[in-house]
Amino acid sequence: MNIALTRLKHLNVLSSPYSSPEKLVEDLVAIQGQDYAASKWAIGLRTPGSKEEDIESAFLDKKIIRSWPLRGTLHVVSAKDIYWLLDLLGPPTISKYAAHYKKIELDSKVLKKCYSILSKNLTNQNFLTRKEISSILEKSGIITNTTRLSHILQRAGLEGLICFGPRKDKDFTYTLIEEWIPKIKKVKKPKEEALYDITKKYFDTRAPATLADFVWWSGLNVKDAKAGIESFGSKLTNFQKEDQTYYIPKKMDLVEKDSDTLFLLPAFDEFLLAFTDRKDCMDPPPKRLLTPADDLFRPTLVINGWVSGIWQREFKKEDVILKVNPYKPLNANFKKKLKKVAKEYANFLGKNLILEV
Repeated sequence: MNIALTRLKHLNVLSSPYSSPEKLVEDLVAIQGQDYAASKWAIGLRTPGSKEEDIESAFLDKKIIRSWPLRGTLHVVSAKDIYWLLDLLGPPTISKYAAHYKKIELDSKVLKKCYSILSKNLTNQNFLTRKEISSILEKSGIITNTTRLSHILQRAGLEGLICFGPRKDKDFTYTLIEEWIPKIKKVKKPKEEALYDITKKYFDTRAPATLADFVWWSGLNVKDAKAGIESFGSKLTNFQKEDQTYYIPKKMDLVEKDSDTLFLLPAFDEFLLAFTDRKDCMDPPPKRLLTPADDLFRPTLVINGWVSGIWQREFKKEDVILKVNPYKPLNANFKKKLKKVAKEYANFLGKNLILEV
């Protein structure tokens, strides 16, 4: 079995049956949301023929939203799933951050005051930017240096109070989640059901994967992650590789051989970020190139399931300039494939393509 290509298949990269962003996101549970542009391409790549404005519309139509349900990190999730994900994953994340909350003096009293201020000022869909929220909190005596404000907003998100709203010019805004998605009812799933659901969705779309991968991705503690895997029973099988146990659904279609494929994946893509150990898709030397000073993953060139380079984009009026840096020279076949996928990306953006390799 080719582990990397099997993952790409079920992450809907090799091929995808989805045409709507919300159905795709619902299938994957969550997509990294730190980088908004990257999130849109992560969805667009997996919904063939879609345009950037289609993804924007899905956000504005409140079918998908940005919040902090997994690990306290920004993700794009289906509006239908946000409440049960927060119910399941919010508490362990809050627990993990407890020492840091204490360090920056965010105790229950301060947080309660913050929530009250946010509720009062965001009500009636009064969308506010980060800068505006910072100013309001400061006037109320709440210190909002960069780290502290980030954790106030994250914690309010984990508690199910706020999520991201529409943009105000170029700035993102925050909104009360119950006002943003009023048609979505807060239905609390029993914990056992929620654990089963998230375990099934993870391994259906990202297997083969280890227990450590699942714990990392979900933010669950090890005990609950094991309970989720055990709830699968005989539907989940496993195999050993280099002293690691990989789990995989019994009925999963596997990719056995190498495939002649090339993709331009966005920064923070689930192909890399859903796993703790990336040795099945990248060699150690290139890995160093993927971690600049800010330790954020760059957009990657993936050939036959292996990270084989990095890329970046620049805009110039109606053009998008794609600068691709392969680790090794591309043969004629892969040069042709690169031109094709680069053109697809430009079409997604509605731009003319200038490709530099």
